[in-house]
Amino acid sequence: MKKIILIIFCVGIGLSTGSWVVLQQQKQPEEESWKDGHVITRHVGTSISNTAAIEELVKQFPFSESLDDVSITGTTVRMTYRVTGKERVAWTGSDTEDIKRGSPSFLESRLPKLIMHHTLGLFLSVSDLSELRIEYNDPFTEVVFDVDRSKFEEYTPKDIDRASSSADRFNRVVVEDYILVDSRRAAFFEKFVDALRITPEN
Repeated sequence: MKKIILIIFCVGIGLSTGSWVVLQQQKQPEEESWKDGHVITRHVGTSISNTAAIEELVKQFPFSESLDDVSITGTTVRMTYRVTGKERVAWTGSDTEDIKRGSPSFLESRLPKLIMHHTLGLFLSVSDLSELRIEYNDPFTEVVFDVDRSKFEEYTPKDIDRASSSADRFNRVVVEDYILVDSRRAAFFEKFVDALRITPEN
């Protein structure tokens, strides 16, 4: 009887360990996907007038499989993301309920990281970009983030001002020290509170 209990106990530990390993493996690739400094630095100095290059850059950003449209008008870049209801939890931290912008579940989800990544990546690499608009749609929610260069420059911390000088520096400073840090993501959205519109909002 003791041997049976011991075997069951060991099997339970093995299953728990296996589940934890799988979860860690799933989490790590998503975090690694933001580290695309090689893409950003390759486009540093690109003019907004080179629409083909800007479109190429945006389409190489993480999660571009959900990118529905990208357009460049004058010195403004606009991109739209559409996801299914099944993907909504990963993107917003909510299933079917309204999004609460300051909640940990939202700030730790994919969409805030994407907004922060794209904002930093584009303004740091495209010097004559004047305005960025990111739109997100799912069956329950519409999110719009709209920011201009003057607001971005008011925010830009000194240590990321030249972070696009190399791929390693972008990945280390911008991604690891800002995008993937909860407190700095929260500070980013506090700074740009007027730039973010969520419909409907909790």
